[in-house]
Amino acid sequence: MSIWYEVIPQFGTKLMRKPSFLKHSPVRGTWSYRRDIPKKLISLWGKTSEKVKLETKDYALAYKRAAAINLEFDAKAKRLRQLLDGKPLSAEHLGEEAKDILVREGIHPQQMPSTKEEADVYFQRQDEYKELYINTVDTKHGYNTDGTIWTEYVEDPTNPYAEAFAVLHGKPSQSIVPTIKEATEMYLRVNARKKPRTPANQKKHEQRIWRAINALGRTDDLVTDFNRLKAQRHKEVLERSNPNWKPDTLNKTLGMLSAVFKHAIWQYELSMVNPWSGLKDEVTDRQDDRRSFTPDELTRYVEGLDKLNPEARLLGLLMVHTGCRTMECAGLTCGYLQMQNNTPHLQLRPNHIRSLKNKQSKRDVPLIDKALDELRPYLAQRKSDDPKAPVFPRYGRDGGMDAVSQLLNGVIKRRLKIDDPTLEKLNFMFLKYNCNSQALQI
Repeated sequence: MSIWYEVIPQFGTKLMRKPSFLKHSPVRGTWSYRRDIPKKLISLWGKTSEKVKLETKDYALAYKRAAAINLEFDAKAKRLRQLLDGKPLSAEHLGEEAKDILVREGIHPQQMPSTKEEADVYFQRQDEYKELYINTVDTKHGYNTDGTIWTEYVEDPTNPYAEAFAVLHGKPSQSIVPTIKEATEMYLRVNARKKPRTPANQKKHEQRIWRAINALGRTDDLVTDFNRLKAQRHKEVLERSNPNWKPDTLNKTLGMLSAVFKHAIWQYELSMVNPWSGLKDEVTDRQDDRRSFTPDELTRYVEGLDKLNPEARLLGLLMVHTGCRTMECAGLTCGYLQMQNNTPHLQLRPNHIRSLKNKQSKRDVPLIDKALDELRPYLAQRKSDDPKAPVFPRYGRDGGMDAVSQLLNGVIKRRLKIDDPTLEKLNFMFLKYNCNSQALQI
């Protein structure tokens, strides 16, 4: 996929990478999705390009919506290539192709006409489709004892025309059971539509899901082949092979597996119980065994921030003096900075750059001491009036939180020479004692 760089006004003067399928109207200021259909797929697709209005002038929101649409585009292109190559379709693709066939013929049940004249044509086309369907069914021939020829139709459960015929006549089609791999691919596409993420965050989400799924081993097995006994054994394997995992980590992995199977059971109307249901362990004591910085380590850490670029340095200071997570600070927008109040503070709310970890993360955090003293001149220099603009353009973008997190972790590991596993995950929650002490002084 070709990409180029373009100046996005709401992100300041920094050049942002823009995918080629995202188009901007200079007249209306709105964004749209457009991607050309591969030439060899045009006849099956029925058009030369895919165009979708994204109904927004906000680049970040358009970026998320376009990314979800692009997943659908790639899935359909894969399905049509399989048809051209004569390969059997997956369970999900079989249903999608059957629907596309009926829509192309104008006889899908959802296309029911409203007038009598249109209805006459509609039902006539449905009758004609029977001939089209029969022509796609393979036949066997032989001779009877009297010398006459017999013909037998051989049904193919992977034939999308047969599936379309079943949908058209309201008959239950043959039971379709997806493989674990197919179920995962379908879950990820549906999940991407329901919860639009930036491409970088979507990629990380998919990687987590696939790690959990691939750990099962034989992903080409049918979903129905995986029973509760196998699920329990897999849980025990995870516990033995990951002795350092906390109960919450194990529960998250089991939750991802459960979500994939639950969606497959619902989507394909399978008569089975979710094998992962009820396998999570109850966690009553969530003690955090990560240690806090010592006063000397904290002093050296703040000094080490001086070696970073201005934005990364200020982000580090904010995290030290507020206890906020990396993404919470890096994804701040100007509209959620309350600097004119009697008590200047950050409003941590979900926005178009990043979400928050959970509902409890939505809060107001006071700004005090060195963080406030350095934030004021920084904002005065930026002079941004756009409330949606990121406070830190260098990192308030897709993938930016990972970049600044690596920089800040580098201060601990390379400058302070601290290689302590209890400080590896840098959310700065180990600064909570320092932050809470300061908060009491407000």
